[in-house]
Amino acid sequence: MNVMALLMLAAAQTSPPAAPPPVNCADADHSALDFWIGDWDVFPAGSTTLLAKSKIEKVVGCAISETYHQTVGPGGTAIDYHGRSISSYVPADKEWRQFYVDNGGRAATLTGPWRKGAVILSQRTPAGVTRMTISANPDGTVRQHGELSKDEGKSWSTSFDFIYRRR
Repeated sequence: MNVMALLMLAAAQTSPPAAPPPVNCADADHSALDFWIGDWDVFPAGSTTLLAKSKIEKVVGCAISETYHQTVGPGGTAIDYHGRSISSYVPADKEWRQFYVDNGGRAATLTGPWRKGAVILSQRTPAGVTRMTISANPDGTVRQHGELSKDEGKSWSTSFDFIYRRR
């Protein structure tokens, strides 16, 4: 038998690699954002002006998806803004990852940990570091607070501060 035939025979008898073990998406890490699941009206913090509607769903058992539709913009101007996100816990990195896209063609990938009852997602942009914190409030509402740092996180300014109220 020649060397090529031996190599082909060895390759044919090699078993395929084992599949990775399944992930338990019902664990506490994957379920950390389950408080956000539902249909929501979105308001600026401290205001009764309805800005948007949002639907948060659990998808494929391991992720959270948001469908967001905002009709009121800065200064009360009428807008038609749509966005979608999908967020999931990544066990290998011990952090959450969110991919967001909107009807203006903008896309963002944010990552971050679950810390002190909130997920804290961030990304670097040409404008600086953006940070978004999603947390449950004791009254059943959810706060989504966006911030921008132009000095590598030494100081932060609020970009948005939304309160989600269940419909």
